[in-house]
Amino acid sequence: MAVHVVRPEIFGLTESSLTLAFGLEDGSGPVDAEARILLDGESRAVSASPAATRLVRIEDLEPATEYRVEVEVAGAEPTPRDRYFPESVRTLPRPEAAQVGSFATLNDLHFGEMQFGGVLNDGFENEGESSEFPRVRASDTEVPYWQFMNEDAVDDINALGVDLTIIKGDIADRGRPEQFEAARRTFAGFKAPHHAFLGNHDYYGRNQGIEVDGYSLLGQPSAPRTLELGGWHLLLLETVEPGEHHGVFPEERRRWLEDTLADSIDARTPALLFMHHQPVPPEHSHRYPNRIGLKPAHSLGFFDIVGGHPQVKGVLIGHTHRNRVRRYAASGEVPFVEVNCTKDYPGGFAHYRLFEDGSFRQEVRRTSSERALAHSTRCRDLFGGGYRDFALGSLQTRSFVAGGASRPARAGN
Repeated sequence: MAVHVVRPEIFGLTESSLTLAFGLEDGSGPVDAEARILLDGESRAVSASPAATRLVRIEDLEPATEYRVEVEVAGAEPTPRDRYFPESVRTLPRPEAAQVGSFATLNDLHFGEMQFGGVLNDGFENEGESSEFPRVRASDTEVPYWQFMNEDAVDDINALGVDLTIIKGDIADRGRPEQFEAARRTFAGFKAPHHAFLGNHDYYGRNQGIEVDGYSLLGQPSAPRTLELGGWHLLLLETVEPGEHHGVFPEERRRWLEDTLADSIDARTPALLFMHHQPVPPEHSHRYPNRIGLKPAHSLGFFDIVGGHPQVKGVLIGHTHRNRVRRYAASGEVPFVEVNCTKDYPGGFAHYRLFEDGSFRQEVRRTSSERALAHSTRCRDLFGGGYRDFALGSLQTRSFVAGGASRPARAGN
């Protein structure tokens, strides 16, 4: 039977590397045929594996260089092209300053989740399944998927040698003590320090009549709080209204953020903000209140704070389970960055590098173990086949350069 290249994706880029995912199948399923990865017609890697999804990383590339990417398999037709596997890609430019630190982020780990997929109601709760909307269950594998997806992400982060990891909420799926305890055991595997704050799911125990102090169970200080890394300030924010899906950023949280940023504005110390909920764009405010983002009025105030403080270089977000970058007029060129969840497709984490000139670089990484790739690929076509388009986002939202020299404050501040 003929072998076909399936599910090809250029997943990540840096100034010197390229990562792609793909599978090889014939009519009976995955095959272990040899595949060569060609860049500009030159063989740069060879992959031979029976795994349904292969993840290949190619190093030692030239910065700011266009490469034509091909997957070559003996007897197979040319690899199909689409927006996830274009004819060519360009590596990121060479950094202009010294690197001063690196960290990883995880979000939406959902320890203890029983199932994923199926048919969702207006409250984003599972209402059952159908042939078009199947479910993936934690009991489908000997080890629950939420356990190995999170454990294997920790292993991959350790291999990167980052300075620290930040966990951006939705750690415990139902906010139950045993779910936080499972998370704490997993986080004990980090070789470098880790810092966690809570999301909406972490407070859902109270909806079942259980008062749970997730911070205490994780052994973490509560948010908001500030970290320092390589001359940067990392500000961990709290956006949860306990028991609710949507987020809030009321006056006392605004004051903390403004006061904290004011302490560093003269020195122009670069800062990154970390939060669970995404702000609501002004043009979408008529759809609210809803169960997803920050309340609209709170979002507008947040945009104003960011726009008035030129040392803020980015806002890093969880909650939405997707890769997306947005910018808003009130906040200038500051990227508001959402990253896919850890527990399902594409399944992984984000790697950040900080530089002396106030720039930073993001690369979303897919968790690389065979079992993680098998599970995340299984989730790819859930929700009527639409989950890939929702969650994956464009290559430019997963791999990019942002920040740089201090920008002027927005007019009026």
